[in-house]
Amino acid sequence: MKKELKYIIFIFTGFIALLWLAIPLREFFGNYNITELNAKLIAGIITRLFIITIGFWIIWKLKFKKYNGIKKGEKIQNLHSLIIPSLFILMGLMSSWNTYLNADKTALLLFTASVFIVGLTEELLFRGTILPLFISYFKNQKAVLYFSVIASSLIFGITHYINLFKQPDNFWGITHQVFFAVSIGVFFGGLMLRTKNITIPSLFHGFVNFSFGAGDLKQEDMHIIKEKISNGINWSSLILTTLFFVFIFISGIYMIKKTNKELVLNKLN
Repeated sequence: MKKELKYIIFIFTGFIALLWLAIPLREFFGNYNITELNAKLIAGIITRLFIITIGFWIIWKLKFKKYNGIKKGEKIQNLHSLIIPSLFILMGLMSSWNTYLNADKTALLLFTASVFIVGLTEELLFRGTILPLFISYFKNQKAVLYFSVIASSLIFGITHYINLFKQPDNFWGITHQVFFAVSIGVFFGGLMLRTKNITIPSLFHGFVNFSFGAGDLKQEDMHIIKEKISNGINWSSLILTTLFFVFIFISGIYMIKKTNKELVLNKLN
């Protein structure tokens, strides 16, 4: 097995293992008169800040600073790629506006910090380390960038099956999350290659989580969640959402097509 694949397996399994640190932390904070939601958010923030620290260390160790655009002299490029997706984020913000207004202020603050930290964590892992490792692995292939982005996005999507531990009866719902995560992963991969700076997909990832993840602030009880699952799939909503993510997927593929492969490979040499 090539060293790139060994690194990918090690980084991915390490990430999954470290995520479990949030469980004892959540129980710890839950003993101090903190709401369940706030305890969950605080535990997630602490866990991911630890993972971010390790992520930057790995980037330095693998000499991916230049690829990630965090080496002195590297510039962000092609910011016009964000115009259309930013409009969708604006739509998400508007649709969730009442949720933000009615949320507990402390929970809203923690939620905001959490979603952007999650964005940075996942981008450092999947687009900052795993993607360039796949590029190095597929470097002799003509479609190296396509193969690499899709492979890293599949791993990113599959990671969401972890949610089955929280909703074991919602396999199909989680599978839809996986499909959507793969689509978003392709977009973030294309965005990383086009802008040549990990900051942009990290921030955009955070805004996506903030715009479309506001449901977490509603603190629904488990019996309500189970009732939604038992009611089946809302096909009209699913079709619209699927069309949106197909558009996002195509946008990612388009950005990959517009990327200079040789420039990317040179940054990894």
